[in-house]
Amino acid sequence: MYRILLVDDEALIREAVSDNVQWEEYGYELAGSCENGKEALEFIEKNPVDVVLTDICMPYMDGMQLSEKLSEEYPSTKIIILSGYDDFDYAKKAIRYGVKEYLLKPITAEEMGKALLDLKTELDKERKAERKISELESAYRKGQQLLYSDALLHLIRGSKADEEIRRELAKVGLNLDSAVYRVAVVELDIYARSTYKLDEERKRESALMAFVLHNISQEIVGRNKAGEVCQGKDHRTYILLHSNRPVEFRQRVKNICREIIEQMNQIMQLAVNIGLGSYVTETENIYKSYEEAEEALEYHYIMGGNHVMEIEEIREGKRQADVDEIMDAIALHVKGNESRKIEEDFRNMEKVLRDCFYDRRSAGVILQRVVDMLDELCRLSGTEESRKIAREEVLERALAAEQMKEALDILIACCMETGEWMDSQKNIGGKKYAVMAMDYIEKNYGDCDLSLHSVCSYLNISTSRFSAIFKQVTGTTFMDVLIGLRMQKAKELLEHTDMKNYEIAERVGFNDSHYFSIAFKKITGKTPTEYAREMRK
Repeated sequence: MYRILLVDDEALIREAVSDNVQWEEYGYELAGSCENGKEALEFIEKNPVDVVLTDICMPYMDGMQLSEKLSEEYPSTKIIILSGYDDFDYAKKAIRYGVKEYLLKPITAEEMGKALLDLKTELDKERKAERKISELESAYRKGQQLLYSDALLHLIRGSKADEEIRRELAKVGLNLDSAVYRVAVVELDIYARSTYKLDEERKRESALMAFVLHNISQEIVGRNKAGEVCQGKDHRTYILLHSNRPVEFRQRVKNICREIIEQMNQIMQLAVNIGLGSYVTETENIYKSYEEAEEALEYHYIMGGNHVMEIEEIREGKRQADVDEIMDAIALHVKGNESRKIEEDFRNMEKVLRDCFYDRRSAGVILQRVVDMLDELCRLSGTEESRKIAREEVLERALAAEQMKEALDILIACCMETGEWMDSQKNIGGKKYAVMAMDYIEKNYGDCDLSLHSVCSYLNISTSRFSAIFKQVTGTTFMDVLIGLRMQKAKELLEHTDMKNYEIAERVGFNDSHYFSIAFKKITGKTPTEYAREMRK
């Protein structure tokens, strides 16, 4: 029998449905009835049910709100909506919340009976699948196998004292006497994604998938006589690899790991991540290899699924990536609205960061740089504030992505959109000239001969026309922008370098250091020396 809850704010309808439906005949037990969604949730919290039959229009909490809450808090509970509204928007919401039936009033007893029988067939299948998984897991964890797995996990994780671990290993007949050991942690890619939301059906499937992963790993490792395998309660598979032939062991281990990945791809069509710790020579140090395997597994962020991540390779290859040229290329291609080249730039960046083994935090710094660069491009183009807010949302989504490729795809779309927007603005009200002038100033501010005339010569436009356009677009004058940029660059050099004042003056476009000092004080209220002393404290 499946328990069903009736929810309707009209007492007559509750009584009619309660009395006229032959619940037991269809395989159900009427657990109770409620007047609204709020009361129903309180009832379910204390009295779990399998099915909720609800009206839509009710006070305090209507049927759609109830369905949304049930989909979030009790996803295994099935929902049938009984409504007088033949409204497509309601039907769309019902689909989104996993509603199994959307029945329109008035409904005959025969129609209600058919809906209940169809739902019972689905519930029967789910219960049968749950029993099967439960039986498999129960069989796996029974008796000696459970003791073996627990003892092996304690050894791998170093979660018990050495003497106690040795006693547990002796009980299960596991005697380790090898020259080298290393730990591999094997994880289904879906479990590596912290934001991956599994519905009830998917949870049951993935529990079975994790069991298959363990069996495949056990078969391959056993065939190669390469070590011991166990499954953790976190659905991961743990492998303790060991050998008396260290030289050939490294390649054998990687081949075994690749075979596990290939088998899971072929049999279950699932991506697998494998982290490999370094070699240790004492059983007491196996936990160190395990901790390194966990560390290596974190690099699934940059590698994606179906990779063997070896801690030695990561540590040897980890270095600072030089992405300055790539950033310049992205900026250039955004300005030119060149979508294909933008995508090529990001694929190049992805390869560079992967080759340098960037972790999530370090990659996040690069993502921030890209968004900052877009902010600067749009600022120079006179973009509105709303686009800045949109880019902040883009950065938040990119930083939350589970893998670097997903994060870069988000930024690619943002860069393409920005390029299209900038392109559409270039010929509006003379903005093209203002954008080109700002770009020219940015690249040539260090030239002491840079002037209004040289910019107008570059743009092939008269000084009077340019001045009017530039003032209209930017709200300020050419000289104000130039001096402002030179002073900003001078501040950066004073803060972060030990350059002399005359060297900084030359760097930012002043051929007279005295005049530079006067101009700097006029802008900042301090001399360059005073500013540097204050900022370098």
